[in-house]
Amino acid sequence: MLGYIRIACAVPAVSVGNVKKNAQDICAFLADADEKKVDVLVFPELALTGYSCADLFFQDSLHTAVKEGLKTILATSKAHPAVTAVIGLPLRVDGELYNCAAVVMDGEVRALAAKTFLPDYGGYGERRWFSPATYLRRQYVEVRELGIEEYYSICIGNDILIPVGDGAKLGVEICEDLWAPVSPSSMLALGGAEIVVNPAAAVETAGRKAQRRDMIRQNSFGNICIYAFCGAGSNESTQDHVLSGHSLIAQCGKVLAESEHTVASGYMLVQDADLEAVRAQRAKNTTFRDAGQLYGRQYPVRHCGEYAGNLRGDGSLYPLSKLPFVPELKADREAWCRSVFDIQVEGLMRRLQLLNTNAVLGISGGLDSTLALLVSVEAMRRLGRPAGHVYGVTMPCFGTSDRTYQNSWELMRKLGINCKE
Repeated sequence: MLGYIRIACAVPAVSVGNVKKNAQDICAFLADADEKKVDVLVFPELALTGYSCADLFFQDSLHTAVKEGLKTILATSKAHPAVTAVIGLPLRVDGELYNCAAVVMDGEVRALAAKTFLPDYGGYGERRWFSPATYLRRQYVEVRELGIEEYYSICIGNDILIPVGDGAKLGVEICEDLWAPVSPSSMLALGGAEIVVNPAAAVETAGRKAQRRDMIRQNSFGNICIYAFCGAGSNESTQDHVLSGHSLIAQCGKVLAESEHTVASGYMLVQDADLEAVRAQRAKNTTFRDAGQLYGRQYPVRHCGEYAGNLRGDGSLYPLSKLPFVPELKADREAWCRSVFDIQVEGLMRRLQLLNTNAVLGISGGLDSTLALLVSVEAMRRLGRPAGHVYGVTMPCFGTSDRTYQNSWELMRKLGINCKE
């Protein structure tokens, strides 16, 4: 195990209501993902039928087609057993219709995640067709209920963890679930989910993409997890809504990869994420562990299935920064450096006030002593004290170059401090 997991968000050019065509496209992406050594492949919300089916969701013919389409996908999955695919589809259970995501692995449906929060505002109207996960009256469905002539039970709900290899655990929430004040992903993460995926249908409006990015980044930070969001593509856009096809993969507060275009479809975003980094941060974060103990008893999760395979992510698709400890953009970096400077100044001010003393520094002409000197002079300024209350001492020796020697004296004189050699 190399400590990485390879995740992909696949956004097919969905044909609304054409389940056979959509199933074929999903299978093509699944085969391509296997060639690219993807471990977890996420499709958009209701990718098998299209999110924009509206009252077609009431039609028996659509649900018959879903069962046939799922059979096609399972046959392809059997041929590509190393890929765990998460596929959005509608599912009838006990007379209610649920917005679900099937977790498919090695030719089997390992779990069915049901959407918890159904938006009925801002142009959305999902409550017309679907029931929330809280309406479920049982925790399992039989695979034969999906039209598959086999005999095994499938976990269904919003509280499921699925093992995906090397001990990694996967949780699923669907679109609007992310926007809830307390999201299902929080409970899943506290229960052990290291990777959370979100099959979504994201309607695009001005500023929404940035807001969505911030939500996902913050979710991955607070839940100390890898979070993959896969939005339905522009082929599903209607006269009322434009679906953006926005996909994004984040880890512990950092965006690893994001779709380029404002509106898109027919692409796959592939990214390695650092599973070991998630585990290391969780091991150090006592607040996260304590929250797991507190809420884990109130909102227990279910572990469904076993899988002893190996993850294939090798880190070759993991982004490496030339400046790993500071922001890459110049404007962000300057603001970051200013904040570091201000923090140091404030800390020193409090010590100078408490001790009622001057500041004495050794000045070499190098970076470290230059920063210390600038902080000291600024602290004195903010305290209303003269720069002369800072004493700079330079101590040249055999290792001192003429350049650093002259730099130290020029800096001390220009700042107006007391100087001594």
